[in-house]
Amino acid sequence: MGTNDRAAISLVFLFLVCMASRSSCSLGSSEVQRRSVVPSIYVFGDSLVDVGNNNFLPPPAPRALSPYGIDSSLTGRFTNGYNLADLVARRLGFTKSPPAYLSLTPSSKLDLLTCRVGASYASGGSGILNTTGNGTLTMQKQIMLFSKTKARMWCGRKLNYMISKSFFLISAGGNDFSAFSEMGMSPQDAPAYISSMVSTYVEHINALYTLGARRLGILDVPAIGCTPGSRVPMANGGCNDAANSMAQNFNKLLRVEVAKAVETSMPDMKYSIASTYNFLTDLMDNHLVAVLHHSGIRVIERACCGSGKLNAAVMCSRPNTTYCLDRNDYMFWDMLHPTQATYERGVVAIFYGPQEYADPINFAGLVGIATEINTTMAPGVYAAI
Repeated sequence: MGTNDRAAISLVFLFLVCMASRSSCSLGSSEVQRRSVVPSIYVFGDSLVDVGNNNFLPPPAPRALSPYGIDSSLTGRFTNGYNLADLVARRLGFTKSPPAYLSLTPSSKLDLLTCRVGASYASGGSGILNTTGNGTLTMQKQIMLFSKTKARMWCGRKLNYMISKSFFLISAGGNDFSAFSEMGMSPQDAPAYISSMVSTYVEHINALYTLGARRLGILDVPAIGCTPGSRVPMANGGCNDAANSMAQNFNKLLRVEVAKAVETSMPDMKYSIASTYNFLTDLMDNHLVAVLHHSGIRVIERACCGSGKLNAAVMCSRPNTTYCLDRNDYMFWDMLHPTQATYERGVVAIFYGPQEYADPINFAGLVGIATEINTTMAPGVYAAI
């Protein structure tokens, strides 16, 4: 399928979902919270899914301080409101992401250890490789913390069953590419570096499998070359094609190696790899038409919160930064992270969209959420039951 064909399918899908039910593209008060479809959620990864662990780490770990979280009562998110982990959790019937592991009190930790809630081990700035993320919880450390958690959990004979039916969400890789650039590595080093990232990622997934994970949602690396921060040094303010090419190569190899590993050594693992890359680039490419179809995303290149060129010279919690008032119109909240409005549209796509957005199955298929044609809507419109 060509790029133009995929973009056309993508646009039709997003348009139909958004026109059929505004609740699919926003989190209004009319949204009904359904009974959760999995026992718990366990989250690992970087700032796209960190819900507050970094706020309990000393510098130099980055912290999501005000005005991060301005549109909610939630803290520790590197966006203006809900992040990807929150929105995935809401689609699974929870009100928000499970709590940050480092935020747990003795009382709330008891809920975790007695299998009443899951936990988020994600840490903003971390990566797949142990060398990525100064002062953060590395992916290896995050999995070690989950291992220690499981060793102390008491659910009777239900423990392994509860873990196997729970949802494991991972977002990682973008910061490893930032580290690649900071180390001054050349394009010739990229293939070996990407191969190391993927092989290490598969090792992490296998470690979770050994600990009982059987339902895995993976977020691939987004279009890192199109963030406002990546656009700043570009002469025309366009995307950094070299960075995007590395992300695409990583995403392709990741799919190949995960499929191979699941087939050979993780036979009971069900997984879905969500293409945040495809979703973001499709939304960018079609943003003018998307506005006409009420998607609400109008500002693509410029960050809502920050300062300097494209409002993306520094992170938005730094002194003398400003933030926009029309945040639902912006794709990016700061120099790196999308807005809640962008995340909302992305989660609809990875749950209910075609393989262009999640493969080999989408997130709804992964957890057994049915979809059906709602006859009160336009023909062909998918709506979550």
